[in-house]
Amino acid sequence: MSTAPDRFARAFGDWTPRAVVFDCDGLLLDTESVWQRAQDTVVAARGAVLDPEDDAVLHGSTIEVAAELIARRSGHTEAEVLADLHREFDHELSGAVRPLPGADEVLRAAAARVPLGCASNSWLEALDHKLVAGGLREHFTVLEASDTVENPKPAPDMYAAAARALGQRPEDCLALEDSGTGARAARDAGLRLIAVPAPGHPVPPADLALTSLTDPELAAWIATW
Repeated sequence: MSTAPDRFARAFGDWTPRAVVFDCDGLLLDTESVWQRAQDTVVAARGAVLDPEDDAVLHGSTIEVAAELIARRSGHTEAEVLADLHREFDHELSGAVRPLPGADEVLRAAAARVPLGCASNSWLEALDHKLVAGGLREHFTVLEASDTVENPKPAPDMYAAAARALGQRPEDCLALEDSGTGARAARDAGLRLIAVPAPGHPVPPADLALTSLTDPELAAWIATW
């Protein structure tokens, strides 16, 4: 049996997951840029003036949270802004959706060993569409989204539900996240956590932080499961 790389052995000891739950946007798929274009279009169209700290709120948030904030900053109703965001996001999503480097390889390797779930603050229909468009849907047996649980991230509901659906206790599951919002949800649900923050974003508290899914030691660790 192969040995875990030192970084992973220090972080996890001899623990290995019985299931893995991945975030989607910004971790597996290059949809953060899609969302950013949609959001920027609505912000400009509605004349919203965002505060510097709003970026942290919007990163990894649900579309409902974004609509409430933009409505508050623009003087328009939340319903109007939410409809705008749905329309613009669907429009942007109709273009190419690309997997981020290493995503397909990591999913393929992990899925050969344990069942996989995906937990996203997207609504379920959009999550399924994105994963299909990005060529990653086949790897997942469970999808949890903002409209499949009572409270979306940063609440732990989504990760707890994913663990249950995968037939495992949260403490036997691993989460991979890029945002602080998602990392908090995974930790509070009791999952172990690897953070892979996007360039320029802070590293959330986690068992281990990586700079990319292409890290060869991640593949080497998965091979030990």
